[in-house]
Amino acid sequence: MKFFVAIIALMALALAFIGGPGTAASGAQPAPTASSSPRPSPTPRPLESLTPDQILSRTENTLRHNPDPTYIAYTMNEIFVHHGRRHEYTYHVWYRNDGQGLMQSAAPGRRGRHETFFGYPFPSAPDNNILLYATPAPFSPAPAPIGSPPAGSSTNPQLLTHESVHGNRYYVVTLAGLEDYHGHQVYHLTLRAVRDERQHPWRDLWVDTQSYQVWKAHADAGGSVGPLSGHAVADVEFAPVGTYWMVRQANADGQGRFGFISDSGHYEYYFSDFSFPMTLPDWYFDEAAFDRHRP
Repeated sequence: MKFFVAIIALMALALAFIGGPGTAASGAQPAPTASSSPRPSPTPRPLESLTPDQILSRTENTLRHNPDPTYIAYTMNEIFVHHGRRHEYTYHVWYRNDGQGLMQSAAPGRRGRHETFFGYPFPSAPDNNILLYATPAPFSPAPAPIGSPPAGSSTNPQLLTHESVHGNRYYVVTLAGLEDYHGHQVYHLTLRAVRDERQHPWRDLWVDTQSYQVWKAHADAGGSVGPLSGHAVADVEFAPVGTYWMVRQANADGQGRFGFISDSGHYEYYFSDFSFPMTLPDWYFDEAAFDRHRP
């Protein structure tokens, strides 16, 4: 295996923190196109006074409630620049939301067959929730204050004051400012991992001030796979597609080292031609069954 393939794998890990036939899939619906950015309102709603932690909390809650299609069919274009040489690849992808996918190169290989891959699609499924930690925090009842009356007592201590406290389990959050992202007013949040930066690589988020959807995310991630270590800086951009919120494009610069050998590359991924089939054959996602259906 070429060394840059391992670097690509590391870059895919960074994005994951954050991851057939050339004709349309059976049962596909007309492909919706990425929605154009609406013009900003001339009288935008006034912004609430929120702390950075509250903004991130609302963002996580929005991502939790984003609908995920059962099936997605799309095209993924990959650009890889290695030592000044540019390589371009196009794949048709069918994805099922249990994590199974079928990727097939648009161009036939040397033997006349389209190269095919199974499993989770590379570099990421387009419905990827980049805040993988956007799950409800575990609930633990607060201990009773010292001096509290015993359970069952009718005497209640006097409540002196009450203050809501918001915090994030994974990041220290700062509001860098309000910015414009293609006509949308966004909060620019900067993040610093509380611990284990390799598992919590996000550094910047651009969050819509009205919908709390993430338009763009920036990651700085490092990691290792056996003797291979690497580092990737990545940007991921999102857009509405129909009623769904999808990855629109991603790019990264990755570096890898294996002992005394090191290498680097630039990567770009573009997602397009989305459709959301009502169903797909199970054999699309089973390598042995797929081979039996090959022409």
